[in-house]
Amino acid sequence: MSQLWDKYSRADKQTIVIIAVLILSAKLCIADGHFSQVEEDEILKIIPHEKYQRSLLIDILEEGAADKTPIQEDARRLKKLIGPQNKPFLEFIIAVLYRLAEVDHVMSEEELRDIQIVAVEFGVVRAPLMKQIRTIALKFKKKLNIV
Repeated sequence: MSQLWDKYSRADKQTIVIIAVLILSAKLCIADGHFSQVEEDEILKIIPHEKYQRSLLIDILEEGAADKTPIQEDARRLKKLIGPQNKPFLEFIIAVLYRLAEVDHVMSEEELRDIQIVAVEFGVVRAPLMKQIRTIALKFKKKLNIV
C-alpha cells in the first residue's frame, strides 16, 4: 500500500482525485528520467488552483515523482475512487498524460508504456481515444526518433 495515498486519505474525494492525477502525472513525467520545468508548468496549467496552493501542488508532484508504488497501482486506486462509469473523465486523464508526455518534445518508450498501463487499468484501451493516441505516438516516434 502506498504511503502517499495513506497520507492524503482523509481529504475529501475531489481533493484525492486531484492528488491522484498529480501523482500519475509526476510518475509519467519522471518515467524518462527527467521531470522538466516545462512538464511541471503544464501540469500546473491543467490542475485548477489558486496562487497560494502552487507550492503545495509542487510538493505533491515531488512526492509523486519519488513514490515507488507502480503507476498501475495508482491508476487502479484512482479508477476505484472515480468509478468505471465515469469513462469520459478517465479518458480525459489519459489525454492529459499523453499531453504531458509530448509537451517537452521528448517522448520516451517508458512514457508511452506508462500511458498504456494506465489506459488498460482504466479500461479505455479500445476507445477511439487510444487508437488516436497510438497513431499520433507512432507519427511522433518516427518524426523525433524517440529515445
